[in-house]
Amino acid sequence: MLSAKQSAALLRKYRIPPAKSTVVADEDGAARAAKKIGYPVAIKVDSEDIIHKTDSGVVAFGLENERELRAAFKRVMHRAGKAKVRGVVVQENLTGTEIIIGGKHDSQFGETVLFGIGGIFVEVFKDVALRVTPFSRKEAGEMVREIKGYPILQGTRGKKGVNTRAIVDTIMKVQRLMDDNEIAELDINPLFADEKGVKAVDVRVIMR
Repeated sequence: MLSAKQSAALLRKYRIPPAKSTVVADEDGAARAAKKIGYPVAIKVDSEDIIHKTDSGVVAFGLENERELRAAFKRVMHRAGKAKVRGVVVQENLTGTEIIIGGKHDSQFGETVLFGIGGIFVEVFKDVALRVTPFSRKEAGEMVREIKGYPILQGTRGKKGVNTRAIVDTIMKVQRLMDDNEIAELDINPLFADEKGVKAVDVRVIMR
């Protein structure tokens, strides 16, 4: 599994914008990084041993100042337990609609790309669309429109709709990424979407 730094570099190579972030080794480094990025920030442990970070309690969001940051740093490191920790990611705290774009290598069909409503609910609602590569931009647009959560992307209860063109662009970029690399699994979840575009918050890449 690629590290947070390697995963972010892979996204940048394909012009998929990651959230501003820095990987640090200790609490003081986290404080310096947060000051540079600007509060509020989020932090998460970078460890190959921890797949579901939210479930493991090694993520903290909405940290408004250094006092909250230092307390959260101690908390997530304690919860990491005996896991081998590469570092702690300090990241800008984004808002927007959480979506997922992912990919998987299938031994029978080859490369597949997935899109759906993301965040912690993706495994609960399983509201996703799937395509086998290669597929056209038109088909990528169909993926966005065919999920049950599409009205959320259009905007509901006074909330602005998201930039679906940016989502389609990202689906096409992920298709190229999957075709170009020896990847077993790729999850960009959550990918925050708003009226301006998209930014990747958490990325998991497992190479073949």
